Amino acid sequence: MKKLSYSLIIIVISFLGFYVWATSGEYSSNEERYVIYDYQNTIEAEKDIFSIMTFNIGYLSGMTNNKAVERSKNMFDTHANYLLDLLDKESVDILALQEIDFASSRSFEIDQLELIQNQGNFNYGAKAINWDKNYVPFPYWPISLQYGKIQSGQAIASQFKILTNDIDILQKPIDQPFYYNDFYLDRLIQTSKISLNGRELTVMNIHLEAFSEKTRAVHLDIVFDEFKKLASQGPTILLGDFNEPLHPLASSLMSPFYKEPNFGHTISTDQLSNFKEEHYTFSAEDPDRKIDYIFFSKEFIQIVDSKTITKTHLLSDHLAVMMRFKFRNVNKNLSLR
Repeated sequence: MKKLSYSLIIIVISFLGFYVWATSGEYSSNEERYVIYDYQNTIEAEKDIFSIMTFNIGYLSGMTNNKAVERSKNMFDTHANYLLDLLDKESVDILALQEIDFASSRSFEIDQLELIQNQGNFNYGAKAINWDKNYVPFPYWPISLQYGKIQSGQAIASQFKILTNDIDILQKPIDQPFYYNDFYLDRLIQTSKISLNGRELTVMNIHLEAFSEKTRAVHLDIVFDEFKKLASQGPTILLGDFNEPLHPLASSLMSPFYKEPNFGHTISTDQLSNFKEEHYTFSAEDPDRKIDYIFFSKEFIQIVDSKTITKTHLLSDHLAVMMRFKFRNVNKNLSLR
């Protein structure tokens, strides 16, 4: 009996040790988790019209995201090349990314932001790590395909100087137990100020709760209030993976964003109703909903054109959305301080 009790104690201690180690991460400070990079690959262009894109790249795992399947490095390399070709073709000035890996076991330890910065010739980058764990036991089975070490999150890559990189961590799922949330990612609002030829643009890059509607409703309320405040102060763009479908509008949590008169949007509800196949963003192989959006402050920003990128070679389970825009001439002092 004593031998059994001793063995049980050893098992419990070992489990607790593994639990603490697994749910811990590599980075101990925000200075390491939320970094601004200055690459200066190219000369900043003097221009009046700028382009911005939001893309949940699903860590370049294509349609295998969240599936218990074995992946090859060749697949990730191929998808990276597809992404770089797309960014070059669309001449993207500012790129907001979600589900980007910074050196994770599941994506062969490649820092995908560094790859995009160097080979995509973006001058600046801002990193926001929202998932830093030594081990994530997902998928639940088989063990051989579990994620292992995770360093993942959101990022902004820009041809123009990124001045700030501020992070707001949102509440974890309110209807899940603590052990679920201990392994779960943080949902973030990544807010960066970018200097575009002497004008200051605020970019809010978000990736909201996917599985808990109650929690997502809380997130959307916070995002709405923060965007409304920033949009009243100067040129501001809100974009990312909202994880909330727009239709039907009457019951959608996105309704306030479309009803607020000071918010501009890239796709109207009428466009979405009449041309669904052109504007749905998930899932990429056979899209049946729109969950990726771009909004902007109408007082300060004028949209030139926008589109959903429907041809991505399925490098992600999401489709990208992009907008070209220019600043409105207003009387407020919007120059850099």
